[in-house]
Amino acid sequence: MVVRTRGLLLPLALVLAATGCSPAGTSPPSPVSTAVAVASPSPTPLAQTAHPTPADPSPGPVAPTSPTVARIATLEAAIAAKPDDAASQRDLGFALLQRIRETADPSLYAPAEAAFEAARRLLPDDALVLAGIGGLELGKHEFSAALATGQMAVTLSPNLESARAVVVDALVELGRYPEASDAADEMLAVGSDLSTLSRVSYLAELHGKLDVAVSAMKLAIKTPGLAPENIAFADSLLGNLLVYSGDTAGGDAAYDRALDLVPTHAPSLAGKGRIAVGEGRLEDAIALFQRAADVLPLPEYVIALSDAQSAAGLTGAAQGNIKLARAEIQLFKATGVVVDLDLALFEADHGDPAAALSYAQTAWAATPTVRASDALAWALHRLGRDTEARKQSDAALRLGSIDPTFRYHSGAISAALGRTTDARRDLEMALATDPGFSATGAAEARRILASLPS
Repeated sequence: MVVRTRGLLLPLALVLAATGCSPAGTSPPSPVSTAVAVASPSPTPLAQTAHPTPADPSPGPVAPTSPTVARIATLEAAIAAKPDDAASQRDLGFALLQRIRETADPSLYAPAEAAFEAARRLLPDDALVLAGIGGLELGKHEFSAALATGQMAVTLSPNLESARAVVVDALVELGRYPEASDAADEMLAVGSDLSTLSRVSYLAELHGKLDVAVSAMKLAIKTPGLAPENIAFADSLLGNLLVYSGDTAGGDAAYDRALDLVPTHAPSLAGKGRIAVGEGRLEDAIALFQRAADVLPLPEYVIALSDAQSAAGLTGAAQGNIKLARAEIQLFKATGVVVDLDLALFEADHGDPAAALSYAQTAWAATPTVRASDALAWALHRLGRDTEARKQSDAALRLGSIDPTFRYHSGAISAALGRTTDARRDLEMALATDPGFSATGAAEARRILASLPS
């Protein structure tokens, strides 16, 4: 099963952000505005400050002739000629993160980190450099470190939205939800744009307040000066929320708007793939997930593709893609990205439940989030320890989330415990919220429902 979040496996900094923008009619304050700035679970344009405004883009297509490649070459040449050029070192860090966004190549983290650290040695009190480092730490799922870095950046430059974004995102990913909400309120005091409103939307979604989440995202998309890719990614998030709200047609239209702007926008291709799964169009779903995986080789899309192939009876192809997804996850791990939560869910569904439990316990100890609780619950369920699993599933639902994966897991656990009413409620909610949340998960949810006593 594929587990969808606003930033799973491709680090949050790269998946869930949006390009920095300047006020309408003005030019970006520096070339850095075409690069990546911070990790975030939502699109993040950044307000102008005393420092140059970095970009914080959403995921986009792999561009064989990406201007980022030329940008990196130019910056590397400038640094070779003048190694103490702090601005070029900083901009190179952002450009390398941008290239990770385009290619999902985690091997670029090391040179990005080297560039940022060089910039920090030259500009130790530059909040923008710290925001970039915080974004990189978030991207590698080093959330405690990112929080400390973001807080330092905010102290240096209270009006730097990219710094405040790091703080909000780190608090969310550490499971410190009340503090994250307070930090988002503080962001609102700095500026009400895509950066802030997308975070408000995400926090509302986590709490099951879809009306607030949809309204905030609709306002966020109206931020002036957004690049097409930013609008596309925001539309893909809005599409997800509309599907969750029961407006599948509206969600599909949002994905189409995104694809009109960016024809190879992977999140929107995957969104349409999930709609196709929900409508029983597995052949279309397979084609859409394949396109998304070809554009951005992320385990999330490969697992979704495998699930759709499995549901369609294409067992050999499905197994091949599970092997590919495992290799991709291990690649992230090998390059320093913390993937315990991802491995826990992957192993629970496609591998060793005992290993899943170990990964889930490690993830929960470091980041006691609702997603970590859900992963722990699912691993325990796979091991037949359903009484313990029930407690963890309750913890996963403590904010009021209607996440279909959470609800499917909760329903399966309740069914195993003989709690028919609870099982029926959660399984029906999962399928009503998004019948295409997972081709295999949805099929299993329907099977369990059919097996429940009347």
